[in-house]
Amino acid sequence: MSDTSINPQTKISRRDFLKITAIAGLAVVGLGTAVGRKFPSLRELARVSETHYLMGTIVNFNIIAIDEDQGREAIRKTVTEMERLIAIFDHRPSGTALRKLNQDGVLNDAPIELLETIKQSLDLGSLSQGAFDITVLPIVEAFKAGLSDTTHLKNIVDFRQVLVTGSTIHFARPGMSITLDGIAKGRIVDGGVGVLKNMGFYNVLVEAGGDMMAASSVTEGQSWNIAISNPRPSDGQQFIASFSVKDKAVTTSGDYLNYFSSDYSRHHIIDPRTSQSPSELASATVIAPSASEADALSTTLMVMGAQKGLDFIQQLPDVQALVVTRDLVIYKTADFPITY
Repeated sequence: MSDTSINPQTKISRRDFLKITAIAGLAVVGLGTAVGRKFPSLRELARVSETHYLMGTIVNFNIIAIDEDQGREAIRKTVTEMERLIAIFDHRPSGTALRKLNQDGVLNDAPIELLETIKQSLDLGSLSQGAFDITVLPIVEAFKAGLSDTTHLKNIVDFRQVLVTGSTIHFARPGMSITLDGIAKGRIVDGGVGVLKNMGFYNVLVEAGGDMMAASSVTEGQSWNIAISNPRPSDGQQFIASFSVKDKAVTTSGDYLNYFSSDYSRHHIIDPRTSQSPSELASATVIAPSASEADALSTTLMVMGAQKGLDFIQQLPDVQALVVTRDLVIYKTADFPITY
């Protein structure tokens, strides 16, 4: 996928707009140590921001650097790494590892990143009793083609039929195919932030169309402030809630992000038990230690629904969640740090 910066004048569809948005700044602490000299004053630091188009969505980069050139070079290297990961996880372009797996039903010598992410996905499938299932791609493709009855595809939707042996991945049933759209974007964000940290940047925010990692060395109570988009905006109410985080990942999944019917009844998130899109929630936001975990769990919440989903989240360590029903009623775990 190409590394294309977005011109401020470029017209972008509503579906491509950011669904979760940074609305305030990041405190800068410890950057001087990271770059090997005495900690500079705030006047010496540069907040470097760039917007790129990757994974079919807008990706925002915000980092604190000693100077702007240093920051832009770091973002360039970060984008290069994210593009490398996209070439592994995307099932759409010809030649990618995942596309080959879907076409052949088997992939030998699979990239380590693909093996790890599929194993993580299968573990969550078991933990969520099938609510998270990476084998729903045939149903998503049927919805895209305009079909509404997908019951005939049930026999090829079962994460337990994806087998990993050493560096080989194969499907136990013919006709199966998988999508990592419910976890890979978060994994790619994690990979980008990892590049920045390895280069000595610890005060960064990378956001990709609803998947965000806010990494920072924060003291004195300062943090990134985040706003959750209203899934049904009206009367100028663009955001439905806000909260603050530091050194955490945040992901929002929603029926409005990629839908196939005007009433949002068919969208990209699939309940594998019904072969249909879940209908209770309009959006789910998860705070977790990594973006891949937050990404997968927000998708899982959309499938599980409010009560069962939040009960599930509260059993997981260091994870918080907030969900919004289609009637715009908000429910959250007790420890979700909501400010409004």
